[in-house]
Amino acid sequence: MNVAAEVDPQILAMYRIFDVVGVLLMGVIGGTIARQRGFDLVGFFFIAMFSALGGGMIRDVLINQGTVAALANAEYLVLAFTGALIARFVYFKGTLWDRFQVHGDALISALWAATGAVKAMSYGLPVLACILMGVFTATGGSMIRDIVTGRVPGVFGGNQPAVIPAIVAGTTVLISEQFGLLWLGMILGPILSFILSMYGYWAGWRLRVDPEWAPVNKAAPLVEDAVRVAEGAGRSVARRLEPRGLRQWRHHQMEKALRRRVEKQQRRGMHPVEAETRAQELLDHITGEPGAAGVDTPEEGSSAVTHNIGFDLGGHSYDSYDEDTGRDTPTATPELREAAEETAGGEEFSEDLIDRILANEKLTDELIARLERKFDERR
Repeated sequence: MNVAAEVDPQILAMYRIFDVVGVLLMGVIGGTIARQRGFDLVGFFFIAMFSALGGGMIRDVLINQGTVAALANAEYLVLAFTGALIARFVYFKGTLWDRFQVHGDALISALWAATGAVKAMSYGLPVLACILMGVFTATGGSMIRDIVTGRVPGVFGGNQPAVIPAIVAGTTVLISEQFGLLWLGMILGPILSFILSMYGYWAGWRLRVDPEWAPVNKAAPLVEDAVRVAEGAGRSVARRLEPRGLRQWRHHQMEKALRRRVEKQQRRGMHPVEAETRAQELLDHITGEPGAAGVDTPEEGSSAVTHNIGFDLGGHSYDSYDEDTGRDTPTATPELREAAEETAGGEEFSEDLIDRILANEKLTDELIARLERKFDERR
C-alpha cells in the first residue's frame, strides 16, 4: 500500500512536523526525568533516546522490514540528543511545565499511534497487529524509560490511561482506510486519542485496579449452590419415580441390620427396651425426619430409606473407634473402604453403592454401627 498516494500531502507534511517536534519534546522530557533521577550526562542521552525513539524502534524491529527508522535517519538521534542537552542546561519544573508535558505527551503519542498503525498497514500486517504497532509506537518509549529507571511502567495501571487512547487512534485509522478515507482517519484518530488522554488527566479517569476483583471466583459459589439445588431437585424426582419395591427392599435390609444390632446389644447386657428405643430412634432419623439434610419424607402407606443419608459415607470422617473390639483401628474395614472408593472420595452416596452395602450383611452392620455413633454425637 502506498500511503503517500492515499493521503493529502498537507497531512503528510503536518505529520512530519509533529514527528520532528515530538522527538525533540520527548528528548527533553526524558532528559528532565534523568535530572530527577540524578543521572549524569550519559544518563541524559540514553533516557532521552529511549523516551523519544524507543517506541518506533520496537515497532520497526517487530515489523522487520528494512533498517530501523531511528537509525536510518540521523536527524532522529540528533533531535533526541538535542532534547537531552536542552534538559541538561535548563531545569524544567513547576506546575506550568507539568501541564505542558502532559498535553504535549498526549498529543505526540496520539500522532505516533496513528503513524504506527499506518506503517504496519503499508506492510500488509493483520488488523490486530496494526493496532498493536500503533500502541507500541505511542507507549513503547515510556515503557523502556520506566524500566531502565527502575520504575513499574506507567501504562500497567494506576496512571493516566495511555494504551486505550492509542488503540482508539489506531482503530480509527484502520476503519477509515477501509472506506478509502485514510486522510480522515489520520486527522480524526489522533483527535479522539488526545480527547481521551485529556479526560483521564482533567477528570481523573483511571482503569480499575483491584487485585481482589475476580467475578468468576465470586460467581463460582453461586453456581455451586445452583447446581446443588438442581441436583437435589433431580434426586427428589428420581426418588419419586423409583419403584416402590426397591425402596421397601432397602428399608427391609436396614430393619434386619437394626434387629441384628439390637440382639447384639442385648447379649452385651443392654436392657431390651433401651436397645429397641435406640434402634427405632436411629431408623426414624434415617427414614422419617422431614426437612433433614438428605432425608426424604416417606410417602403415605410406604416406607422409604434415603438415598443420601446425610452422613459422610465416603470414609473421610469416620472415627477410628471400633465398637466391637473396644479399640482404635487405623482405618475402616477393607470391605467398606473398597466400596467407598467407588464414590471417588465424594461426600454423598450413590444409589448403586447404597444397594451394594445393603446387600451385604457385614457391610450393613458396620454402616449401622457408624451411623449410630454419628447420631449419638449429634443428639
